Amino acid sequence: MSNRYLKKLISVLSCAVLSALLIITLFFAAPKITAVPETTGGIDYNDETMEIGKDIAAVRISDLGKIGKITKVNYIAEKFVGPKTLDEDMQIVDLTKSFEFAKKGTLIFVIMNLDPDAENFKEQQNDLAAHKIGDYWQFTLSLPKIFCASNVYQKSDLVARHGEIENYDFIEFTTSYDKKTEHFSSETATEYLNLQFYTRREALEKSFNSAQIITVHYQSTGGAYSAISDCPLIGTESAVEGVIQTSNDLLIAFAILSAVVFAVLVVLSALERSKKFASAIVWVLGITVLLLSRFFLSGVTSATLFWTALSLAMSFVILGGAQLALGRNFGKIPVKYIFVTLSVIGALFAFICPFITFGAASALRIACTVIKAIGAVALSAFIGLALFRKKDERGILQTVCATVIAVAITASIFMPQIFPSQINPIFWLCAATALTTFISVFIVFADMKRSNDHLTYNLHKEVERQVKDIKAVIAERDSLLQFVSHDMKKPLASAVALCDNAIGREKNTEQIKTISIIKQDAERVISNLSEIAAYAKLNYLAELSQVVDMSELCALLYKYHEFDCNANGIVLKNTVNSPIKAFVKPKGIENVVSNIIINAIEHANCKTITLSLKSDKNKTVLCVADDGKGIDGNLDIFKPYVSENDSETGGVGLYICKNIIESMNGSLTYETGNNGTTFFISLLKA
Repeated sequence: MSNRYLKKLISVLSCAVLSALLIITLFFAAPKITAVPETTGGIDYNDETMEIGKDIAAVRISDLGKIGKITKVNYIAEKFVGPKTLDEDMQIVDLTKSFEFAKKGTLIFVIMNLDPDAENFKEQQNDLAAHKIGDYWQFTLSLPKIFCASNVYQKSDLVARHGEIENYDFIEFTTSYDKKTEHFSSETATEYLNLQFYTRREALEKSFNSAQIITVHYQSTGGAYSAISDCPLIGTESAVEGVIQTSNDLLIAFAILSAVVFAVLVVLSALERSKKFASAIVWVLGITVLLLSRFFLSGVTSATLFWTALSLAMSFVILGGAQLALGRNFGKIPVKYIFVTLSVIGALFAFICPFITFGAASALRIACTVIKAIGAVALSAFIGLALFRKKDERGILQTVCATVIAVAITASIFMPQIFPSQINPIFWLCAATALTTFISVFIVFADMKRSNDHLTYNLHKEVERQVKDIKAVIAERDSLLQFVSHDMKKPLASAVALCDNAIGREKNTEQIKTISIIKQDAERVISNLSEIAAYAKLNYLAELSQVVDMSELCALLYKYHEFDCNANGIVLKNTVNSPIKAFVKPKGIENVVSNIIINAIEHANCKTITLSLKSDKNKTVLCVADDGKGIDGNLDIFKPYVSENDSETGGVGLYICKNIIESMNGSLTYETGNNGTTFFISLLKA
């Protein structure tokens, strides 16, 4: 086995073993919130003695510690009984087991004082010394979320209301509140109640009225989630509130971390235009939404069923993301997408569970468990195949993340929901996945940056070499052009002089005309060679671009050409009076504008030439306009040796101008008509 395979195998096996050990440790060794044992004996109610555990569920403060949970509740379906009142239809419900609550009803929690007849009464008093304040033992009861609206009474007092119960008249149950609610509205929240118990033995009674009685009237949508699904906590104020607050802090902290990881993954994917992080984005999104939904459920919310549905569905989203990362297709069989689709179906089933009836939801829960088990097995198989995959595009960290997810999903099938978060192994495995993904993001980002740095360095060296080669080629070309133009101009100049002598001596009109044509062509070639020589000498293409104030440039051009324009009866106007900067080659732009102005003086038959400037998004446009005769629209004046009158008399001036402008990443265009011609020199704005 190669080192690469061995490294991956050790990493994945270590991750799986550590995840399993975490689950075992937290499930068996971590301190749990234990159930408060149901008390024994009887309680007097309306001249009758009710047997605790058979007729009524109750706990006694002698069995309370620092913190515990109440697992039994007295329940009356379809009725709202008054505070401190029992009903013949009352039944005892175990909150640790699944139970079909009615759409509305009453929940009653009974917390009794010490038994004054107990033989060890003094010993019980001493055990409760830490809870004593004045003449009372003080305890805090935390009521979890009640689906989906509730009114809470402590003894005969209305102490909390969340949402509204349909056609509910408070005056029937309390004289301190006379409002009536007509329409149902949902809202849930965790409620803290302060319970006080008198400490003097001689004043204690065994009657129902002497106990702390919490009566909850609730109304739900009639779905699977009705009444109460979690156990109330009871104990000292600091212990009860501390456990819940710590759980909420952990949920929001890791939710924020997951959200940051999600945002970084999305931004990196967008910047790189890559699908490399697509699967990680899916499972991190699932973890983020899972933690956020649990956090929102712990506070005040009017969307209880929605957040519950999201919380149930996200485990399948996380599973689907892991399958998407490591899954494989075999030939034409899309195995990966089959299991991903199955996870999507599981997410849909889980999401609709809170909104349907108890029976239908129970069937869907079984289907969800089967889908989750199949998905966990498939993911484990994908992880095994990934260990020996030759082309490892995903990396060890992504395989490790998938391994943690596989262990967490498998554990969630067999483990009950554990509260609070700090002792919930599934929560810590989700947090570990988020952290591992966070680390992998930065490792990938660092690798990308390192690769980009090397690429940038190599490209920089390559550009330097190519620039050096281009400069050498340009220098060689310019030397050749200067040499050719200089040496060719000499014989042509001699030819022009000879033509002048011949014209002076010649008497034949036809011969004079022929010699004049030869002279004219020679002068045209000399003019073109002069332009080429100037172009080669100044080397506009090799000139470096810099920031130039175009108003100053236009003022300089106006100064250069004002005299020539006036001498030809042309008015030169400069309308550029505000500073606008462009990124240009100064000598090159001067040559181009001068060439256009000279062409207008010589060929346009104009009376006015105007310089103007305008901004167009990230461009600065210099305009040179004349009011002359215009240019034939059928001509491509930017081609060499093209002339409006005769192609044989054309030059290379505008062709060179266009090349100079394009070397600055600009463009040279024009518009022409009967009212004149305007050249547009588009330049980069600085």
